[in-house]
Amino acid sequence: MRRPGRPARAAARLLVAPRERLAPGDDTLACIDWCLEGATPQTLSAASPPEAWQALARLAVTHPVTLLLPADAVSHFHLAAPRGLKRREWPLLLETVTSDAVDQLHLHPLQRGRGHLELIALPSAELAAWHAWAQRLGLAPASWSCAFLALPRPATPDQVTLLDDGSHRLCQGLAPPAAPGAPETVQWLAWPRDWPLPPAWRERDCQVVDGTIDTDADTHGDTSQPRQRNDERDDGDGHDDEQHDGGEAAAEQARRRSLTWLAASPPAALPFADTSGPRWPGATWRPPRRTRWLAGSIALLALLDASLWLATTWRAEAAAGQQQAAALAARFTMAPPADAQAALARREAAIEALAQRNRQLSEALAQATAQLAATPWQLSRLAINGNQATLSWRYPEPPAPVVVTRARQRLAALGEPQWQPGPGELSLALTLSANALEPSP
Repeated sequence: MRRPGRPARAAARLLVAPRERLAPGDDTLACIDWCLEGATPQTLSAASPPEAWQALARLAVTHPVTLLLPADAVSHFHLAAPRGLKRREWPLLLETVTSDAVDQLHLHPLQRGRGHLELIALPSAELAAWHAWAQRLGLAPASWSCAFLALPRPATPDQVTLLDDGSHRLCQGLAPPAAPGAPETVQWLAWPRDWPLPPAWRERDCQVVDGTIDTDADTHGDTSQPRQRNDERDDGDGHDDEQHDGGEAAAEQARRRSLTWLAASPPAALPFADTSGPRWPGATWRPPRRTRWLAGSIALLALLDASLWLATTWRAEAAAGQQQAAALAARFTMAPPADAQAALARREAAIEALAQRNRQLSEALAQATAQLAATPWQLSRLAINGNQATLSWRYPEPPAPVVVTRARQRLAALGEPQWQPGPGELSLALTLSANALEPSP
């Protein structure tokens, strides 16, 4: 007796992860990583032999391809949404929270419920460019994704799940609900790995998802030994190149660890095209005949009302247009004001004074930061009033008098720092060279 055949298992996905974003007008990438689900990641670069690229194209024939886009290529929004909001109205929610052209964004829902909407977004043109780039490599991608979609959600708002992909720290946290009755708001953060995390994220308990122990003091908020900046690493003995190479090696190791973890816990695949159709496919609603007659009558009355309004206001608008045209013509035919040259000179002088003030402030801030780089003092306030600038630093805990004295000695070259016990701040007042205000148009 012949045993019935088992259902065929779905082929493992092929994850292709470019290391950088596509530059406008240039679709060439220096290096990409790829791996099958559950397999070891591999790297291809411009120096790789053609056989390696051909082998990747052959794998794409038998395995569905998912483009793993860089984390900084996508945007994430979790907003309050009114009940009954239609899909075509989603861009209206983003007009107040992003400067991008919302009508040119590709939006995909991650979570949708009563009173809230969670979206992942990226420019439609960029997503199409990624798809065309993969097509030219012979990959024929079926979906796209990003590492954020693989991060587990934190258990509480006091926790952060983190993944280091070699160029950014990818953090996911929780915030209060966007609307009453909605779940907690999901937050995403792609932060350069060489920068300390913002204070609001450092104060949370960090859960590294790839199994490594994150010993970076900046991640957990320990500022007693701040990270040395790149411009301060040259000790005169040639060790800066070794440290730079070591940093690149650490970034490469983090990249490999993140890809290995993503191969074992792949993110959800998202379609390139908007495949969402009507709520009930094939079902259409047709209003009754009486309703259609009523709608036609309303439209006719609105047309008659608009015609009457146009007839009564046309002459007034025509007269106003003629007056505006005459005023505009007079503006260009009149001689320029007598003090136009002097006003232009004053404006240029004001702009130059403003630039000089900003340069002086930047230099003073850089010098103060360098003097306090080896101490736990943190800049807490920067205020500018005309030609007066005030810089304030705070200590993580109430400092001893000797600590305040040493900090004042370090900043003595810039002025006379003053310790203010009330707010617990060390303030430095600077007098800028010019009392320059931004010129009025």
